[in-house]
Amino acid sequence: MAGCGSSGSSSNGKDNVGLPVVTPSLAEIPVSGIAADLGNFDPAPTVDSGGGFWMSYSHVALDASGLKLIETRLASSSDAGASWADSGLSINPAAAFPLGPDMVAWAQEVSRLVYNPFAAGVGADPWIILWHRYLSVLDGGDTLRLFDNGWIAMKSGATATTLDGERKLFSGSVYNDANDVTIGPPEVALDTLNPALNDCVAFTEPGVLPKSGGVYVSLLCATATPPGRIILLQCDHHMNNCAYRGTLIDGSEAAVLDDDYDNFSASELVSVGGEDYLIVTPSESTIYRGCAIYRITDLDTAQIERDAGTAKATAVFEAHGDFNGACGYVEGLDGSGVMLSEAFFTSVPVFRLFTTDYNFLI
Repeated sequence: MAGCGSSGSSSNGKDNVGLPVVTPSLAEIPVSGIAADLGNFDPAPTVDSGGGFWMSYSHVALDASGLKLIETRLASSSDAGASWADSGLSINPAAAFPLGPDMVAWAQEVSRLVYNPFAAGVGADPWIILWHRYLSVLDGGDTLRLFDNGWIAMKSGATATTLDGERKLFSGSVYNDANDVTIGPPEVALDTLNPALNDCVAFTEPGVLPKSGGVYVSLLCATATPPGRIILLQCDHHMNNCAYRGTLIDGSEAAVLDDDYDNFSASELVSVGGEDYLIVTPSESTIYRGCAIYRITDLDTAQIERDAGTAKATAVFEAHGDFNGACGYVEGLDGSGVMLSEAFFTSVPVFRLFTTDYNFLI
């Protein structure tokens, strides 16, 4: 199976006239030191104080029962993202276990690892990771996702390899209180934080951007009736006292890129050359269709660059015919540029990571 399929023109919807469409290079990014299993997805790269590159990522395997297992793992790169070596550390393991008549597992995916250079000044841990933890269940050979039994979780530590102390950070309106027996109740029921979030049934796919004034977090607010939207929070460096800053982009705005696109997913926040950016994946129903990048003009009011009110992308990686996205990037990742996930290959591994060679030329 090829990489992303066609780029530069659309086979459905708009013809891309006026859009900054980038043709990605699509060299597969190897991750050594771990069995291929079903593959790797959701790259979340960051850089430490010494210029070393680290990445949390989702590794997918199958249990003997057929239940899909998704764990969060840690890797490092010595060539600026062209290849990665697994650290041998499962930050958030996933193992199947029986629950009544069912076989279930905790899915631990869509993580975001960051090194926070501003944390030391306030006595906070310099390393944090956010991810979506939820219960999955085997049903007739399929793995179903039970988002009402899930939350946005967090760990922190002095180093990338010592992340610990799981916190149940955020939940949405469908959160099942029976899950309070695990860790405790959510620290913040985000759907009650601000009236603008009342319709958010669940939150997923965090992006994290540390700044001197606090840590900004983007999330997909999933609503009972799609589309959802990408919202922005600002927390202090201990990840407390979080405030709602607004909606960065609404899922309905994906149609600006292609008439058939109906939502946005997989948010990521990055800072490059002193500018801040939002990376998101447009989707067609539940199919991911590449990534789009938007310049953020004001973090505190959750504003992205717009032209006469219309969201203005600085780059679009198009993907038709395959499942492409989420993307990940950190400044200096010259070996890969923006990392692009791709899924549903016809041979194992099913989930793979690819280069784009796009490095935010400003």
